Amino acid sequence: MRVLHVVRQFKPGIGGLEDYVANLAQAQSNLGHAVTVLTLNRLFTDTSHELPASETVGACNVKRISYRGSHRYPIALDVFRHLDDCDLIHVHGIDFFFDALAWARLRHGKPLVVSTHGGFFHTSYAATVKKMVFHTMTRTSLWAYRAVLASSVNDRDLFAKIAHQPVELVENGVDIKKFANCSSGTFCKHLVAIGRFSSHKRLDRVLDFVAALRVRDPGWSLAIIGVEWDVKLTDLQAQVAGRGLTDSVTIQTSLTNADIAAELARASFIVSASEYEGFGIAVVEGMSAGLFPIVNDIPAFRRLHEKTGLGLLADFSDCDIAAKRFLEIVPEISRNYEAIRGLGREAVQAYAWPAVARKIDMIYDRVLGEHQRTIFGVPVSVTTREEAVGRLDAEVDAGHTAQVAFLNAHGANIARKDRKYLRCLRNYFVLNDGIGVDIASYWLYGRRFPENLNGTDFTIEYLKRTHRSYGIYLLGARQNVVTQAAIKLAAKFTRHRVVGYNDGYFAPSETSHVVKKIRRSGADILLVAFGNPLQEMWIADHLAETGCKVAFGVGALFDFVSGTIPRAPAWVRWCRAEWLFRLVLEPRRLWRRYVIGNASFLVNVLNQGFGEPSLTGSLDVNGSLDTRRRAAQAA
Repeated sequence: MRVLHVVRQFKPGIGGLEDYVANLAQAQSNLGHAVTVLTLNRLFTDTSHELPASETVGACNVKRISYRGSHRYPIALDVFRHLDDCDLIHVHGIDFFFDALAWARLRHGKPLVVSTHGGFFHTSYAATVKKMVFHTMTRTSLWAYRAVLASSVNDRDLFAKIAHQPVELVENGVDIKKFANCSSGTFCKHLVAIGRFSSHKRLDRVLDFVAALRVRDPGWSLAIIGVEWDVKLTDLQAQVAGRGLTDSVTIQTSLTNADIAAELARASFIVSASEYEGFGIAVVEGMSAGLFPIVNDIPAFRRLHEKTGLGLLADFSDCDIAAKRFLEIVPEISRNYEAIRGLGREAVQAYAWPAVARKIDMIYDRVLGEHQRTIFGVPVSVTTREEAVGRLDAEVDAGHTAQVAFLNAHGANIARKDRKYLRCLRNYFVLNDGIGVDIASYWLYGRRFPENLNGTDFTIEYLKRTHRSYGIYLLGARQNVVTQAAIKLAAKFTRHRVVGYNDGYFAPSETSHVVKKIRRSGADILLVAFGNPLQEMWIADHLAETGCKVAFGVGALFDFVSGTIPRAPAWVRWCRAEWLFRLVLEPRRLWRRYVIGNASFLVNVLNQGFGEPSLTGSLDVNGSLDTRRRAAQAA
């Protein structure tokens, strides 16, 4: 896969966003992807120096383009010259790139994914204007994105208010090897604060906290490590001097990773009074080094504390109380120092980059429709006839059950309106049926399905190709139709056994009797012909009770097999016009489905392509066939 990451600042810039993209690019390269980063050609911290237009950084190719305007919303129109050689564009942050690529989506035609990285609410600057932009322009731009990756729970909740698609929580990965176990091996009264010198980081409160500690115990000291942002080094030095901390606080800028590791080797604690974090990557890196975190009580840090069970959540708006609370737990930390260091290092293993990259890779796969393509929220498998047969056999061989459904335009229309049916189909192995879903696939994903796998042909094909011998039970249609279908299937497939059949005209009160009848027959395969959505709902509710291994929702199969309704000639099927043939045969019954229904389907496919909500909740991108196994994994 060719992935283009678009981000306003990258290496040699220093910061969480730069590190995130660099580490993700490296992890994706390790997975075999071709990765390019497109970024601006000047760092906001040094706008006078122009960086190379192209170079290799780590495992990825970096392209840089010029920009105009403020660093808050830099305008870089050259972005459109660098989009051809990629399969997918991953935008990082909510900025000009985010908006411009969204509004020009019909021009470049590339699938778009965005990682939120806190949006633009890191500071209170222009808060009212930001909220207006967020609920208007940002909301509109989101229509163009196939996936929205929230960097934190706070981001997920924030963007869920305006997104037209599910916002998926993909917390930042962390390079936990970079500073692994490099904190002080023995307990010491030294803290570090790491990050940009930004106003929202509230380094003034960190200094107040250290001053409050030193009032009670003069042995405490602090190292501030970072780069200038909207707080300048001279301002920070003045704040240190104004609090009388010159002898106990050091400020280090533009350090290499080796230099930072050396500073961490002198410390036992990492502190952050930040008022806003998308994730809090510096704190997680500090924990990987073995540092004990003392952090402000904000959503990102609260979640980190809940997941790891380590650290102190403090209210830095009252540094005296925060210092008092901290000093109360220091004796216990000192007594169990090595054990606590180990717990911190172990807790952050969940944030390792390989796991995060694989999760993002699954989202890419879904967006590109490599293995599944979502139509009105229904995940349709991308497979050939031979692969589908092999997949079903593998499930049965492994002792799992499988539910097979076939999605055509009519079924998709039902799923779009009926949320219960939609949820039901998400537990099915869904195959593509007809030209309508092929058109949808081409519009939404740029490619058709490999083959047309309609229920009438694929069910017969599976019985022909499977390496197993099955007992088959037919359920549905009128009594004379299902009887004739059973006779003809038994004659056609002598390797299998038709062990029973039942018409579909039984009362709900008779359902239990029918289920027991199927179970007593010893059937392995259940063919249900109730039509959409009844057949899929019935299978979902009763398959486990029947004891069958595989169930197909087969629609009009019994009518065709029995000869009650003729199939379209082969040349009509080749032209993908079997629906028109059926309409001519049964215009009174089918005109609404095929005339109004097909037109409605195409309109709504266009809407989905322009960003209409296509699903609710997360999809299982693995596409497991076994519903019981799904439930176990979810639990």
